[in-house]
Amino acid sequence: MNHDVKQLRIMLRAHDPASGVHADPSDLAAHAQHIMAASRPQPVPRRRTWKPAVFAVALGTVIAVAALGVVVWPRPAEALDFTRSGKDYIVTVKDVYAAPEQYAEEFRAHGLPVTLELEPVSPSLVGKVVGGQGTSVEEETPQIKPIPDPNCPAFEDPCTVKLRIPADLAGPAGVTLGRPAREGENYTTTGEISAPGEVLHCVPYMRMTVGQLRGELAKRGMGIDSFRVGPKREVRPNVPDAWWPSVVVLSGRTKVVIYAGPQQAEATPWYRDAQAGCTDGG
Repeated sequence: MNHDVKQLRIMLRAHDPASGVHADPSDLAAHAQHIMAASRPQPVPRRRTWKPAVFAVALGTVIAVAALGVVVWPRPAEALDFTRSGKDYIVTVKDVYAAPEQYAEEFRAHGLPVTLELEPVSPSLVGKVVGGQGTSVEEETPQIKPIPDPNCPAFEDPCTVKLRIPADLAGPAGVTLGRPAREGENYTTTGEISAPGEVLHCVPYMRMTVGQLRGELAKRGMGIDSFRVGPKREVRPNVPDAWWPSVVVLSGRTKVVIYAGPQQAEATPWYRDAQAGCTDGG
């Protein structure tokens, strides 16, 4: 029995293809590590993202500027133009819609203590001085003088406004100029309603009754806000059509206030000035 088993072992070893192989323990360890590494999950390849070239250029510019310690921001276009004329500056308002802070900055850059504001006004006052301190609208020693522009009022387009200001201006001065009103803006100051550019230009309203004037206003898309009556300027919503207007003023873009009474009034100086160039003279 034992003999048979021995013979069987000899026969199996003779037919074993690996019977002559003797494995080195170090080789077995290396082979095992290779197998383990192959069985680990492999990382997913990362997709490279390319940025637009313009971004790279902009980034390079920012880095270059930052390296120099300088930050450059775009500046608004100049709102004023300064030229010297003898001892004065001639200042032209190039942008009538600029912010007051921009005007102030440009005046400071020329050493002038001037505050400039522009307000929406009715057409006949566009490009005109309508207020200020130390200006020609004051009777005593005006420091700022407007230079009349023959093209003003422009009515619809902004006028070129010029001011003469002493270069050695000693104290602070302010000036308020009229500019065209934007869509939806109300007027802060209004001119004589029959002046050039205004809604009743060359309409002799002081020779009309209230009823006739009401019709002229309606033709122009204007309505009546209210009436002022008597020495105390009592407010009334309406008066008889047979009454006479003495003064008509704008109360908004499409409304007027009419001062009226039962007798025809004498024409005011500013009414006569406004009607001076009209065919019938008002």
